[in-house]
Amino acid sequence: MKGVKGWIIAALLLWFAGACQQAVAFQVSFAGVGPDFLLIVLVSCGLFADRRNGAVLGFLSGVIHGAVAGGHLGTYAVTQTVTGFLIGWFNSMEFEGNIAVAFIVGAAATICTQIASLLLSPHGAILASLLATIGSAMYNGVLAMPLYALLKKVLDSPSR
Repeated sequence: MKGVKGWIIAALLLWFAGACQQAVAFQVSFAGVGPDFLLIVLVSCGLFADRRNGAVLGFLSGVIHGAVAGGHLGTYAVTQTVTGFLIGWFNSMEFEGNIAVAFIVGAAATICTQIASLLLSPHGAILASLLATIGSAMYNGVLAMPLYALLKKVLDSPSR
C-alpha cells in the first residue's frame, strides 16, 4: 500500500468486507461453499503491499473476521497475518500483476489459511472441511479478480 490513499482505501474495503461477511456471505453461498470477503480484500490489497504492510493488513483482516465470526479471534488473526505477510513477500518478487495472478494468489491464500485454521482449531469433519476449502478457494479466486482490477486502476494511476 502506497501512502495514505492506499490505507484509506484498504480500511474502507476491510470495513465493507466485514459487513458483507456478516450479512451477505451466507446468502450467496451454494453447495456449502461461501466466499470469504475479508480474505478477498486481503489478497487484492496485499498484492499492492510489501511484507510489513501485508502483515498489518492481514492482522486487521483477522481481527475483523474474528469479531464477525464471534470466536477463535486468535486463530483468525494469526492465520491471516501470516497470509498477508506471505502475499507481501510474494509481491516483492517484482512480477507484473494481473487478474490471473489475483485468482491464483486468492485460491492459494484461501487454501493455506483454511488448512492453518483447521490445524489451529480442529473441527470434527475434516474431509468435509477440506472439500469446502477447495470450493471456497475457487470462489474467492474468482471474486478477487474484479477487485484487483479495480484497485489496479485506482492505486496504480499515473501521477499528474
